[in-house]
Amino acid sequence: MNRSSLRWYYGGFIGILIAVLAFQLIWLPAPLVMQPQLEWISVVDWLYYGLLLIPVCWLIGAWQTLRMKRASLHAAGTSEKRSWMALLPALLIVAVSIVLIILLLNPLQYLQADLALLAVLLLLVGFELLRSRLALKKLLAMFAGYAVALLLLLCPTGYQVTYPAMTMNMNQYAQFTEATASEQQGWIDGVLVFDRPAFPIDWLYAKLLPQVELRKQAADEPGIRETYSQVVQMKNDANQLAAATAWEHAGKGKAILFDGVGVIAVVADSPADGVIYAGDIIESVDNHTIVNHLALQQYMNSQIKPGDQIEIELRRAEQLVTVKLETIAADDDPARPILGIIIQDAYHIELPQGIALSSYLLHAGGPSHGAMLTLALLNQLTAGDITGGLHVAGTGTIEVDGRVGMVGGIPQKAYAVSRTDADVFFVPLEGEAAARAAAPQLNVVAVETFEDIVKWLEQHAPPQAQ
Repeated sequence: MNRSSLRWYYGGFIGILIAVLAFQLIWLPAPLVMQPQLEWISVVDWLYYGLLLIPVCWLIGAWQTLRMKRASLHAAGTSEKRSWMALLPALLIVAVSIVLIILLLNPLQYLQADLALLAVLLLLVGFELLRSRLALKKLLAMFAGYAVALLLLLCPTGYQVTYPAMTMNMNQYAQFTEATASEQQGWIDGVLVFDRPAFPIDWLYAKLLPQVELRKQAADEPGIRETYSQVVQMKNDANQLAAATAWEHAGKGKAILFDGVGVIAVVADSPADGVIYAGDIIESVDNHTIVNHLALQQYMNSQIKPGDQIEIELRRAEQLVTVKLETIAADDDPARPILGIIIQDAYHIELPQGIALSSYLLHAGGPSHGAMLTLALLNQLTAGDITGGLHVAGTGTIEVDGRVGMVGGIPQKAYAVSRTDADVFFVPLEGEAAARAAAPQLNVVAVETFEDIVKWLEQHAPPQAQ
């Protein structure tokens, strides 16, 4: 094996370490690219293709090895069968590298296959190096050092790490399908954080970098695949609800249609235990139609007393079911009747106009962009720019009743926004203290509802933009 082949092989190994470090620290350069039409999260999508250099290095190294060995074997008069056996490892490296390159051209679509092929390539290249004329002790020392580096970078620890990520322009992320470029105005940023299993290197990051938070993983922490499925679903739900909320807020008509009150959990040993089940949808109480949770609460508080028996009509697995049960008094208020259920509004969305969504590699999912997405979509439906030319950033879910819900990673998000030139950072009321503590210089505005965001902008927009 010549030195040129060795350099290409070593380049692939080093490329893996660089790629892992780059991913873990990808948030640091975010302020370097900060324009309304181009933020760091978009640049990362292009930087991803740098991963192709890893299999390309091994492909070139193996191809050079093949040429050299083939010439050597031919000169020595080696039989064809023995020649193929001698060339097989390098041939496999070429073949697997080509397959990996093809799969990597489709970002994250074949992630498990990508990782499996990468592991195969590591073994094949390692085997090829062992067959070379390099000193065995030197090779073993190199392999041991490389294994230690991989363990530091990728060994599971039973901890979770949360750290800042970057902002995401909501107008670049989502547009109503009939919105024109002129309507996609205003600089409105959502903000992301990274939350992943922690590796040993993260303790060093926590010492050196701000807002890197380590915590013990919960015993019932879901697996990566389950977590990914959950956050993707939450992202999709948030996108639809944000569009519908913006549509209604702009006075375009109804888009959120309530189906009743959904039951998401039943308290053990409560009146509802064994009578009502998670997944049931309450449609009426004592023949009074219940459209949402507010209607249920209003009826219960005004018409029912603890100890009263009520009749509930609910939908279970597409069938209507009628149940009777007796209410009890709430622990915190003896005059308030309860059933012992945890509820949320059941609704569906009918939107006359669709939304076109961009996909970012680093935006896996979650609902925390909901409030800012609603603002951006409302701006597309409104004459003029409701941001008044301000650079707006924020975090928080959008709820079906217009509330801005609490989200995780507030300190990390506040720090990420503080690295930009944002004029205001909207946070849910419960996150105000954490945001101010993490970024004292940031203009933090705490809100309870989406309407609070709109009113603040109306009051603080520059006069010339009114």
